[in-house]
Amino acid sequence: MPQTLYKISFLSLFACFLMASCQLFQHPHSPQGYVLPRPEKHFLGKKLNEISGVCYVRGTASLLAIADDKKHVFRLFTDGTIDDYYTEEFAPSADYEDVVLVDSTVYVLASDGTVFVTRRSDSGLQTREVRFDPPLPETVDRDEQGKPKEGEVDFETMYYDSSAHSLILLSKNIQGENKAGIRSAYRLDLATQRFDPKPFYVIKQKSIADVLKDGKAEFKPSAAAFHPFTHKLYILSSAGHLLVVTNGRDSVEEVFRLNPSFYPQAEGIAFAENGDMYISNEAKLGKATLLRIPYVGKGAAR
Repeated sequence: MPQTLYKISFLSLFACFLMASCQLFQHPHSPQGYVLPRPEKHFLGKKLNEISGVCYVRGTASLLAIADDKKHVFRLFTDGTIDDYYTEEFAPSADYEDVVLVDSTVYVLASDGTVFVTRRSDSGLQTREVRFDPPLPETVDRDEQGKPKEGEVDFETMYYDSSAHSLILLSKNIQGENKAGIRSAYRLDLATQRFDPKPFYVIKQKSIADVLKDGKAEFKPSAAAFHPFTHKLYILSSAGHLLVVTNGRDSVEEVFRLNPSFYPQAEGIAFAENGDMYISNEAKLGKATLLRIPYVGKGAAR
């Protein structure tokens, strides 16, 4: 082959390498400070096979955890051991999806948007309900009591936003949202203990696809939590195996694909004070897991 052709071939290969390097730099596999493909894994006992939500308890090296089919709030230590946070059942059977601790009060989310507010008093464990009825199309199927039938309203995500002193519920799906290509967030004001009927913000699914640049973005939020240092909101979507980073409102800043081998059914996310990320998986591949992804600062390998 003539020397000129050698040079052309070399330059072509070098250009391809540069393009691939730029794409890798622009779309890293992990948020800055983390290495998602190398989590520290802890297997969980059977009582948390259906673990569906976690929140970190500051200063205790433990998390609160709930499971779909359990009427208990559990304490989950960071080494994977499990204990009761409350020895009593906190509420009747429901499809529990997330848990948040604010001061000494525990809030548990059911999939229909009901929030169970639980606290310890001198007379024992006290629980009350705060019900949310999101705005729905007139075509929604309802039962005899006028409530939307199962599947018409589906929430799996609840987190605390200190800037609004509110709990935020982020929809997995509400009737009509798939067609509109959105996911809506609603605010429970902790001062008034009332829901604002208007969306707090809306995330467009197209904005996630635009960041991924591959047109495939199944976004059904399953958990969310604020990062303690960057104050960015990290949102899990078990469906689609995504980790989405936003500004805490409607602006999608980064999107990362999660390896199903490590994150088969990611249903809970929380951060320790030092920035370590914890993600829980339901027992889709044999056993439920708690994953620790250490935070190593801005210079982390990706």
